[in-house]
Amino acid sequence: MHPSSLFAPVRESSRPETAFDVHARRTEANDAKQAKDLVQTYTLDVFGRVNRVESISYILEHSIFALTLDDYQQTFYALAAFYDHPNVHGVSSSDWEENWWKNSYATDDETTKMNAINTLFLHFFVAHPDFSEDCALELINVTFKALPEVNQILLCVPQQVTPESALDRYFQPLECKRSDNNCTVRICRRKNHFPTLFIRTARVQDNDDLAPLFNQYNDILKQTYGDFFVAELIESQDENNKALVAECNGYAVGFMSISNEVNIDVLNEIYALSAFHGLRTSHPNDEWNLQMIEEAESTLPNADAYTHGDGTAHDDGNIHVRPNPALEAMQRAVGNGKPIESAVNGGDKNNKPPKQSIGAQLEHDSLATSDFTTTPPHKSVEDFTQSQDDETMNNDPVLEITDTSSHRAKMTKAQLAAEDPTKYIKPKLISDAPKFFGREKAFAIQLFCISEVYEKRSYDFLQKAFDMFPDRDYCVITIPQMVPEFSLLQSFIRIPPRVNLPNIQELYLFHRAGLLRDISIEHASEKNLNAVKRLTEHFSARERILNDFLDAVQSQKRSDTGAFLDAYAINVANQTSALIIFSNEDNIDYLRSQYNIEDFIYFDLHKRSDHIHLYHFIINPIFAYMTKLFIKEILRKVNKTCVYYPICPRYADDEMLKHHSPTYAIHYLLPVRPRRLIQYNLEKLKMNSPTDCVLGRLPSLAHSQFALAFSTTKIIMEPKITINARIVIVGASTVGLAVLEALIMCPYLRFNNLTLISPHGMPGEFPPSFTRNLFLPSNLEYETDELTRLSLRSYVNIIGAKLVSLNRPMKLAILDDETVVPYDHLLLCTGNQFQIIAPMQAIVINPLSRKPVPAKLDRILFQPPPPNVLTINDEFDAAMALKWLRMNHHTEHSILIYGATVESYCCVNALLANGIPSNSIQLILPPDHAQTNAFNDPTVLNTVRETLQKLNIQVHENYSMEEWHNRDVIDVNQPIDHVVFRTKDKKQSKDLNLKCTTLFCFLNKQVNYDAFIAINQSSLVFDGRLVIDENNHTNDPLIYAGGSLTKFKRGYHRDDWTHACFNSKEVGTMLANQLFAKYDPLYVPSKTVSGKNSLIPTYKKPKRIYAVLPGNIHYVQICQSGPTVKYENAKLIETYGTDFITNHENNYFRLHLDQTGIIRTIVCLHHNKIDIYNLSQLYGLHERLLNNLRQRYNEGLISDFFTYFQENWAVALYHDRFADVRIEVREILKKALMENQDSIFESLSSSIDRDLIFTDENKKNILQRFRTEGYKNEIEKTILEYINYNQYHLPMYARPT
Repeated sequence: MHPSSLFAPVRESSRPETAFDVHARRTEANDAKQAKDLVQTYTLDVFGRVNRVESISYILEHSIFALTLDDYQQTFYALAAFYDHPNVHGVSSSDWEENWWKNSYATDDETTKMNAINTLFLHFFVAHPDFSEDCALELINVTFKALPEVNQILLCVPQQVTPESALDRYFQPLECKRSDNNCTVRICRRKNHFPTLFIRTARVQDNDDLAPLFNQYNDILKQTYGDFFVAELIESQDENNKALVAECNGYAVGFMSISNEVNIDVLNEIYALSAFHGLRTSHPNDEWNLQMIEEAESTLPNADAYTHGDGTAHDDGNIHVRPNPALEAMQRAVGNGKPIESAVNGGDKNNKPPKQSIGAQLEHDSLATSDFTTTPPHKSVEDFTQSQDDETMNNDPVLEITDTSSHRAKMTKAQLAAEDPTKYIKPKLISDAPKFFGREKAFAIQLFCISEVYEKRSYDFLQKAFDMFPDRDYCVITIPQMVPEFSLLQSFIRIPPRVNLPNIQELYLFHRAGLLRDISIEHASEKNLNAVKRLTEHFSARERILNDFLDAVQSQKRSDTGAFLDAYAINVANQTSALIIFSNEDNIDYLRSQYNIEDFIYFDLHKRSDHIHLYHFIINPIFAYMTKLFIKEILRKVNKTCVYYPICPRYADDEMLKHHSPTYAIHYLLPVRPRRLIQYNLEKLKMNSPTDCVLGRLPSLAHSQFALAFSTTKIIMEPKITINARIVIVGASTVGLAVLEALIMCPYLRFNNLTLISPHGMPGEFPPSFTRNLFLPSNLEYETDELTRLSLRSYVNIIGAKLVSLNRPMKLAILDDETVVPYDHLLLCTGNQFQIIAPMQAIVINPLSRKPVPAKLDRILFQPPPPNVLTINDEFDAAMALKWLRMNHHTEHSILIYGATVESYCCVNALLANGIPSNSIQLILPPDHAQTNAFNDPTVLNTVRETLQKLNIQVHENYSMEEWHNRDVIDVNQPIDHVVFRTKDKKQSKDLNLKCTTLFCFLNKQVNYDAFIAINQSSLVFDGRLVIDENNHTNDPLIYAGGSLTKFKRGYHRDDWTHACFNSKEVGTMLANQLFAKYDPLYVPSKTVSGKNSLIPTYKKPKRIYAVLPGNIHYVQICQSGPTVKYENAKLIETYGTDFITNHENNYFRLHLDQTGIIRTIVCLHHNKIDIYNLSQLYGLHERLLNNLRQRYNEGLISDFFTYFQENWAVALYHDRFADVRIEVREILKKALMENQDSIFESLSSSIDRDLIFTDENKKNILQRFRTEGYKNEIEKTILEYINYNQYHLPMYARPT
């Protein structure tokens, strides 16, 4: 029940020469217990009452930065926690700089510049008494190394108290101007531990220091240019090319080569630089267009939800960015696949452009304004503010942006989606780039290298670099996608590409203004209005941002709802550079119950007033990299600890959308996984039900669901590991979505180049529709509500197209619209789909071989089918089917459904639910259908057949589709009006010639032919399915695959075991682990069986299916992973186990228990809705956990399992954290609670290993040990803690006082 640490221990030493053999890591929550054991009397004198675990936990929970020292044997040595405000009684954390510090300690230039950004306060320190000084030194060194913006650490000590010797040695007293102060402040300066590097112009003599520095990484430069390439580069300096060196202790430890010869026109064509005015000054001939807005908002999460929520503006076919016609020459240049030089490496305008990756990645780079006025080295801020140079942003043209929300009053979003699904899911393309003609304002870093010890001080180069080119305001650098993001780039802004070229690099940008540290935060007022207008001048959400701003500054409440609203402005060099509009988070109980925020915080250690709800965060893009710093300062100013931002779906209520705008801040917030809420029987619970807020039944929560992004003070400053590798996922199957979820939800990794290729985009884009969802069964993994609460689309570049070819040597995926998508890792997760089946008499030509395909039952029709021949594979197909039925509502329906799958039965029910008369529907079952029971349960099949008969729906068995035709027209593009079905058994029945207005094909699922061609022609091994090994690798190490598309190679000798046998979400998670193994430094692979022969992975989660069958009968099956065994045959197996069945009022429920009493199969049929998620939690539980189910059933006390599992005692089993409790209980049983005696778990394991038979006497001994050795008490305590901690979900359980 405790939050997991955001980062697992990452060890680093401050310096190689540190003698003490310990390593620092980020503090974890469980360190508090060990820290308490090191608390001494002098610790209490300095830091107060910190001798309880709860007190230390509170300090760690609210700290800005905390470090722990241990060794590789996990021996705990020291811990330190730092804050951005003093721990002095009576001093406010929000204004300590203006009042307490300024009045007491700001005595000279150094102390006057101290603020919450460049200063930390030590709030807690403990260390092993034998090593305290070494521990203190190590912690100080690592802190200064990890936080380059911090220049000093302060320690506030009560009067008449002397800190322990370790702190006394490194913290010197500061002079105080007042005599009535209640504390003494001591200072530890950076310059004494990890000083700022001295940056100077490079000299030829530096070659001796620098050459080994370059060569330790690789010797490519040496092999290419010789031993003295650094000296030659330094010697070639001129007015356009400069070389800088970082010096420490007389040695060169870093090198940077810069040039102002940059092909800015090429960069502007390739990258989304409109917000930075194309890296040029303003010019009267600048050509602006709507590209500015599209770039500004296409890089923000769900920007189209706020701008085009009705879907009426989405006229084009693809979601992705297509090549710009202006770039034809560059495309020709890279057409041969050979590397081309970066545009930043030379001044010749004829230089080849840089390599390019796919555009439109949702990197959340807020592109809100044009350039920011900054102070050149030779001017003061005052002079610069007064200047009227053409570089100021006031001269930029202002675009008129219209809000489309006023045009959708007459139609709901569900109606709009139904009118034309193609427009709703596919946003428009990005047009040509704007043109800029002003003076160039950028220089480039051509070569950069720095010693690993001083890497965190890379930022020190930038001031000197800008001094070299005082007329340039931007510094740019490009790096290949596979190069890890180094420390220097953490101060840069990543610019997403706008065009689709295969061979480009990542572009990073830094503005001169980023050097400024004159940052102030003030309560916003109407004087900030003009600045806010400039910040939002290119936002379509401008009007609602301005309205909320005025409400916040004039009355601090919304004009429409009266809810509290506040606004703060962040100023840099006295210019408003960012704005935040927020309110108190009043629905924190709802967020806690619906989202896993307790994965990151100890909820009980935060006051209810500590949480804020973010509505708008607007920032000048040149300060985008300072977003997390601004948020941290805002939280300090308003005395809050947590910030929440909802990401709305595109179909969200207008009321929800108008109160929020897309924001760059999400780039530094953490996506929070949603929780599965228990399905409560409120009629039975009555007053013991959870509160309305927990259940989401308050009026303020009566809007669409949303995804949640979150951060807190202890997390916001944590850097993420950035991965620019181009990861392309083909197919929006459950497997593909599980991969995306795993990658996106990793809190310490940021994947910048995730791309999903799917013909119909991301699932879950349509507004929820019960009747549409009836067409398809569900595996209960990614329902529309869950996808809405995950909002994967906010972090992924979505391309609406099909894969048709692969160029493996060049690592390119070619799509059916001729788009070329480059990749570094390609994941094929297309799955299998229903195909349009050709009639037996039709002539089908294979498009590849140009030869006729022999007639067979499941032969695919390759040419376009008649418009009234349909199949349904996803929600888009279902929406299109409904659209077709509505378009032909005036005709007399005669709908034929061909197939004996679960989907075919669902289709029958969906048609009935959408108003189609039952006598207009006919179900045709193919030959040999009886051998493959779609439900694998005869009771379910018989019930469905009886229902079809009662509904007067004709069922024709054992027929193959012979031909279709239109009696009046011979055009294959026209609808068919008759279908002929033929049977093999002429004696029992005759051929059918059925009238047809619509034909649905659900024969069986197959590999999509386009995917097969792409796989086969690229020489990937295909043996009926795409062949993979146990690690999901194909025969290409860069191409992975998962799902029903695949099969394991024959060397495993288990052809019946494929991914189709397992839980698709678990398959996707394990597929994502292959990427974590490459990019996650904290990833620990699961243990595998040793030996030379690899084994198929073990999958533990059950397969699930839920469907609504004819007669609105709700069907659920939950079964063990593995090859499907026919039910009749499975019962004959000796080790099958036992079936427990109830059929109360024709509501069928079957539980299958294996030999050990574990639930392995659940099959349900009910005429009312089933609590499917509750029942899913029962899988894998022992029957004893279910209130002694076997005994009660045998005694006749259970007549209906549905009623039994809705009783109050079972509610705790359905909680999403009950699995954690079971793990804790198992760990208790593994502990030896008595000295010199094995644990119960070890004793049982030993007995099993020796094949001992447990007698009644043995069982009594085990139970006796369980009761007397403390196991019972420990487990009871754990269960009570579980009930108490989750009381907001489990109020029906009494708690001991």
